[in-house]
Amino acid sequence: MDSVINHFVLLNPPNIIEGIVFLLLLILVLYGSYRSTRHLDSTKKRTVIVSLHLLSFLLIIFILFNPAYRTANYKEDKKKLAIIVDSSWSINLPGGSEGNTRNESIKSYLVQHNKFLSQIEKDFYVEYYLFDQGLRTTSLNSILKNEPNGSITDIGKVLEGITKKNKNNELDTAIIISDGADNKEALDSLSEKLAGVDFPINTISPVTEENIYDIWIDDIEASEVTFLRYPFTIDVSIKSSIGDSFEIPVSLYEEDKLIAIKEASLDKDSKEAKVAFEVNPLSLGRKIYTVSIPVLSGELIAENNQKSFFTDVIINKIRVLHVAGRPSWDVKFLRKALKRNPNVDLVSFFILRDPSDLVFASERELSLIPFPVNELFSNELDTFDIVIFQDFQFQPYGIFGFHLQNLKNYVSRDGGAFLMIGGSNSFNGGDYGRTSVSDILPVELDYMPRTLSETISNQKFHTELTDIGKSHPIMRIVPNKDENERQWSTMPELEGLNIVQGLNPSATALLSSADGDPVLAVENIDNGKVAAFMSDSSWKWNFAQASEGNLSAHYEKFWNRLFLWFVNDPELRDVKINTDKPIYNPGENAKIEISTLAPESINKNSLPVITLPNGQEKRIELNNISPSRYSGEFKVEENGIYKISVVPEGESEKYRDLNKSETIFIVEPPENEVRGPTANQDIMKLIAQKSGGSFITTQESPEKLNIDPSKKKTIAGYKTKKLWDNPFIFLLLIGMLSSEWFLRRRWGLK
Repeated sequence: MDSVINHFVLLNPPNIIEGIVFLLLLILVLYGSYRSTRHLDSTKKRTVIVSLHLLSFLLIIFILFNPAYRTANYKEDKKKLAIIVDSSWSINLPGGSEGNTRNESIKSYLVQHNKFLSQIEKDFYVEYYLFDQGLRTTSLNSILKNEPNGSITDIGKVLEGITKKNKNNELDTAIIISDGADNKEALDSLSEKLAGVDFPINTISPVTEENIYDIWIDDIEASEVTFLRYPFTIDVSIKSSIGDSFEIPVSLYEEDKLIAIKEASLDKDSKEAKVAFEVNPLSLGRKIYTVSIPVLSGELIAENNQKSFFTDVIINKIRVLHVAGRPSWDVKFLRKALKRNPNVDLVSFFILRDPSDLVFASERELSLIPFPVNELFSNELDTFDIVIFQDFQFQPYGIFGFHLQNLKNYVSRDGGAFLMIGGSNSFNGGDYGRTSVSDILPVELDYMPRTLSETISNQKFHTELTDIGKSHPIMRIVPNKDENERQWSTMPELEGLNIVQGLNPSATALLSSADGDPVLAVENIDNGKVAAFMSDSSWKWNFAQASEGNLSAHYEKFWNRLFLWFVNDPELRDVKINTDKPIYNPGENAKIEISTLAPESINKNSLPVITLPNGQEKRIELNNISPSRYSGEFKVEENGIYKISVVPEGESEKYRDLNKSETIFIVEPPENEVRGPTANQDIMKLIAQKSGGSFITTQESPEKLNIDPSKKKTIAGYKTKKLWDNPFIFLLLIGMLSSEWFLRRRWGLK
C-alpha cells in the first residue's frame, strides 16, 4: 500500500558551528539595533525599528537555510531477513545425548520446519549465509548439502557484517544457527559489539545440553625440530569439564606403534592435569606422534581424546667410528676431513702395532692401549651413526665372528651405516669373504683367501662417473650437472684398486675405472646403508683445483656428501616430496610438489602413492612444472596420518624400491574447534537478549522466535518545492529594509 506524507524540510540545515555563528550574529543585530535607537523617546518607535531589524535578519537566515516543502511517496514492502548457519568444524561434533551431530540436527531442523521457512520466504526477502571466519552467501539447498570444515568460529565478525548490512538498509532482522563456540570473542567483547545493534537477532542452538561432559587433550608442547639420538620432551595438558578428581591413562604412539603410557591425575579445582614424555629419536626425517586418552562413559565428544603432532628429526652431530689398520696418507687426509667437519663427532683408532710385532718390553710398560673390541662392537656399536673400516684386517685384534655379526645386525636391523675403504688389508685382502661382513658389502668377495697380487692392482687409473653416478646426489660436488661432470673428469688419477668379483645385484656403482671396475659402490641393506670405496689413494683428490687456491674442496665435499647420504639427509635424496604444510583439516586439498636432482628419475608416469589412514592406497596425477618438478593435489577427508611415497624410475626394480622417497602429514580437525565441548549457549542467549530477539534450541518450535512479519515503509520518491524561490519573499525583504530606512530618516536617526 502506498501513502503520501507532506512535511517541511531545510535543504541546507546548519551544523553546530554554523548555528553558534548565527546565534552570535542575532545577538549582535539586536545589540546594534538597540544602540542605534537609544535616542528615540518613544518606546513604540524603538520597538518598530528593532522588530524590522530582527525580521529582516531572520528572513535572510531563512533564505540561507534553503527551506522547502517536501511531498514524500512511501511504499510498503517486505522486510529483509538473513538466515545465517554456522559452517565451522565444531558443527560436526555431537550436540546431545541423542547422538546426532550438530550438523545433522541443523539439517533435520530445516527440513522438518520447511513450512515455517516457506512462510518466512513469503513474508520476507530471505537471504541465506554460511559463516566461519566470515559471511558468505549461499542457498538453502547448499546448506542442506554443506559439510562444515571452517577452522574458526568468529561470531564477532558475523555481528559486524550484519550490522553493516542493516545500516546500509540491506537487512532488517536475522536468525543465527550456531553452537556458539566462538574461539575468538569473549562475552564482554560481544556485549560491546551488540550495543550498536538496533534490530532483532534470533538465535538457534543445535546443542541441546547446557553442560556437556567432556575430557580432552587441551595442548601439546613439543619442538617441531629435534636431533637424532638426542631425547626431547613432550608436555601434554589434559582438561575436563567436570570438577571431579580422578586418574586417566595417557598413551603416546609413534605412528601406530605404542611407545609409552603414563597416568594423569586431574585436579577437581583446576580441572587440569599435566604429563610429560621423553622420546629419543633413532632415525632421521619427519616423525608423527599421537597422544591418546580413553573415551569415558557418558562422554559425548571423542574427537578431542587424541591429538597428533610432528617433529622433524635432524642431525646434530654425525657420530663416526673410524678404524684404520695402519697410518697412511689416505688415513691422514680422511681423518683431517672428518675433523674439519663441524657436524661430525669422530672416534678414531689407529693400529700402530700388530700383535706379531717384536716388542722388547712388558705389556704394562707400553703406552699404546689395547684395541677395545668388546666395547666397540658389543656395548657401544649402536651409539655410532657410521662405522668405517679403512685398510683394516680384523683377525689379529681379537675380532671374532660374533663381533662381525653384531656389525651386520647394526646395519641391517638397527639402521646403521658401514663404509669399507680400500687398501691391502681391505675386502679380499682382509679375508672378509668368509665373514658376515661380506653379506652386507655392495661388492662380491671371494670366499677363499687370495694373495696380495690377486687382491689389489697397483696400476694408476682415472675414475669415471657411471650413468647413475652422474645424477646421484653423493657425486654432486658442484650444483650444475654439466659442470659437475666436467669437474669429475679433471680429478687426479688414483693409484691402487682392490680387485673384487663384481657388484651385488642390488648394489649401485657410482664411480668406476676406465675398464669398468667399480671404484665406489653403494647399497641399501634393509634398514641400513653400506658403501665400498675400492682404492686407498682418494687423498690425491685433496689437491684438485689446488692451483686455483681451492685446496681440498672437492675431496671434502665428496666424503661429506657420502656421510650425509649414510644418515638419510633429505637434501641428498634423488626425489624430494614436499607438502605445503604438515597438518591439514578434513576437506582441505593437500598440495604436493615433487622435485628431483635427476630429471630422468621421475616422470608423469611415476605417480605418487598416498597411503590413507585406513591402509588404502591412491595415486595422484601429476602436472609438469619443469623438467625436474611436478605438482599435484589431493583432497583429504579422513582424520589420521597420511604417507606419500614416490619410486624413482630406474633400470632395477629392486633399486627403485629401496630408494623411494617418502613424507608424511597429519589430517586433524582444527585445534580450536575441538578444544573442549566447543559449545556456548550463553553467547547465543546474549545475542538474542541484547538485540531483542529470542533464543531456542533445535528441539523447540521456530514459532517461539521473535519475528515480526509486518511490512516496512520505504520512500519510493518525493517532490521538493523551495519556499525561498518566490518573488514575494524578496519583495517582503526589500519592503522591511526600505521601511526601516524610511522610518529612521523620518524620526531623525542616522
